[in-house]
Amino acid sequence: MKRLLFFILTAGSLLAAGDLPAARPVVGFLTNGEGNRIDWATRFPEYDVAEAGEGQFLLSQQHWDLDRRLLNRRPAACILHAGLPEILLGQPLPRILDAFRSVCMRLDTTGIRPVLLLTTPVSAAYPAVNARIRQLNDALRSWAAGQGIVCLDPSERLCKDGALAPACTFDGMMLNAAGQELLVAEVRDFLRAMDAGGEELPTTTRAELSGEVARRILAASPREVRIVLLGDSLTANGGDWNPRLGRHDVRNAGQGGFLTGQMDWLLDTCVLAARPALCFVLGGINDLFNDIPPEVILANQQRIVTRLREVGIQPVVQSVLLVHDNAVLNARIRSLNTALAAWCAEQGIDWLDLNRGLTDDHGLKARYTTDGTHLTEEGYGIWSGVLRQYLDTQNLKQTTTPRI
Repeated sequence: MKRLLFFILTAGSLLAAGDLPAARPVVGFLTNGEGNRIDWATRFPEYDVAEAGEGQFLLSQQHWDLDRRLLNRRPAACILHAGLPEILLGQPLPRILDAFRSVCMRLDTTGIRPVLLLTTPVSAAYPAVNARIRQLNDALRSWAAGQGIVCLDPSERLCKDGALAPACTFDGMMLNAAGQELLVAEVRDFLRAMDAGGEELPTTTRAELSGEVARRILAASPREVRIVLLGDSLTANGGDWNPRLGRHDVRNAGQGGFLTGQMDWLLDTCVLAARPALCFVLGGINDLFNDIPPEVILANQQRIVTRLREVGIQPVVQSVLLVHDNAVLNARIRSLNTALAAWCAEQGIDWLDLNRGLTDDHGLKARYTTDGTHLTEEGYGIWSGVLRQYLDTQNLKQTTTPRI
């Protein structure tokens, strides 16, 4: 008996010391209709899935017993997917929107991140239903952008010409196995991005990943810095921004090829350490070129702006420039800009629309670009004019220290 007791105590000590498997992160799913036909726990075995959706309920009815079904599990995020049953049953659009808002607010107050998986369109055989789905999704995007809530849009994977592709459905409305797999893939990409980008990097890691770039930026910088331009090649190729802005205290912290996540890596060394009064931020085009999800781009921009504000630096967010004659990419750029502008308005952050003077119906005007993306000197003249006009409203005096 003593030996048995010793074995039990020893085994218990080993388990307590860390031999137990690490707890899986908790993710919630609150769905009805199509989303409720998917076994999310089976699709995501790497997560502790809280499937809270009651398939027979509209979203406006899902508050029932939500503490037990979801909130007490404390997931890091909860995927919301609804809309089709509500539309088919004739629930008014404002009531559907109120249901989404109400559930999102309840999640947010509990410390759970709401994520909207937009309503999936149906086949082209149901144009009236698709019209209402478009109205709902447009309204959700607009509202969510102002709240900083991520919207996942499965239509790029599932649809053709704005309607559910025949290969993805067995009856024109419900997804078949192939369609369900594509819907799951949309969520999987988001969760992977959240896992990769949701944790704050150590300052040393940021410095190591961006060290050579930071050294180059600092070497070309004036001694006194009151304004920083943080960005990618569009900013970097502007060279010395001091004569462009009629100042001697401007640092160019742009780097060709950088994504918004890499811009965040530069923040400590090239922006925060200098304690400038103001930082112009422009990024996102390289993310789109490299298929970074728009919700990740938005989150990166929000993190940059938040970190600037936390130390008293005034952020000014600039719109991502359209490219020349690429309608598909420009549609993605416009969507990102809409979300960024809405979030800036909600947070009281200054937003500068650079596209107004540089673009036409085909995107970036040919006379202002060297290759469809980057700017000519004439293009930089228009951009710097926008910045000068903004700075004139800020009463941002520069020191008498000459540029060195």
